[in-house]
Amino acid sequence: MRRNFAQVLKEGKVDLKKEYSKLYDLFYGKDPRDGKSLADLISLNFEGFYFRGTCLDLGEFDEVHGFRFEEQPKIFDIDYLVSFCEYIYNFVLHFEDHYFFGQINKSFYLQQINKVIETIGYIQCSEDGFTIFVPKDNAAIAVSESELIPEALSYKIIAYNHHSMKGNLESKRQTLLMFADLLEPKRDELETVDKKFASDLFYTFNNFNIRHNNVDPAGPKYKKPVGDLTKEQLESWYDEVYQMCLLAFMRLEHVPRKQEFDMLKDKIENKK
Repeated sequence: MRRNFAQVLKEGKVDLKKEYSKLYDLFYGKDPRDGKSLADLISLNFEGFYFRGTCLDLGEFDEVHGFRFEEQPKIFDIDYLVSFCEYIYNFVLHFEDHYFFGQINKSFYLQQINKVIETIGYIQCSEDGFTIFVPKDNAAIAVSESELIPEALSYKIIAYNHHSMKGNLESKRQTLLMFADLLEPKRDELETVDKKFASDLFYTFNNFNIRHNNVDPAGPKYKKPVGDLTKEQLESWYDEVYQMCLLAFMRLEHVPRKQEFDMLKDKIENKK
């Protein structure tokens, strides 16, 4: 059974609360030279942030979007830390040097957050100028960089592991649909690699409430065992299908590699 990140971090003796406290002090702590915190400088220059919408300061922005980071949070986990890292990172990243009310050492803050993210085993993922942090999944990274994946869709592959996707079955289903659409033209090729695996994978697309509504008793594609699953159980199956999709792309990438391998192997064996 795969270990979850909490277990990995505990074994690695990473103190999540200590890392959070340091970042909290960096963001909200007052600079003795001018009595302003990084949060104060961001709020004073808030009109310069293009993603502020109609919000006039940081406080209003937090209220509108539900951000509330406490010095001593009662409920704390790794997602809380990652959310705070994303929050600070994106504000610092878009803080322009020409802003009127003070300047900040952008490289220091960004470097500190990157070190925390690296320490907890996460990686950076960016799209449309915004940055999120996701658990490092070597398979997902490899597939996202594959020539089989359109560049515009690479982000979605990695973002599947983002904490905001937890419990969001529709978003996960949409990602799996994207996989299904990309793999459909490659089905025959995948079957030559592993016919049983290909059959199982496309079975999930058609019967696990991905391509079709398999949970509505009144629908023509209803599958009672799937309809009887709880949301948590269905999400767990979605996550398994996601891993199967990654494996499918890696197997497809191995096809030309296998051909070259067989040619070299044949040369080696024929020399004996």
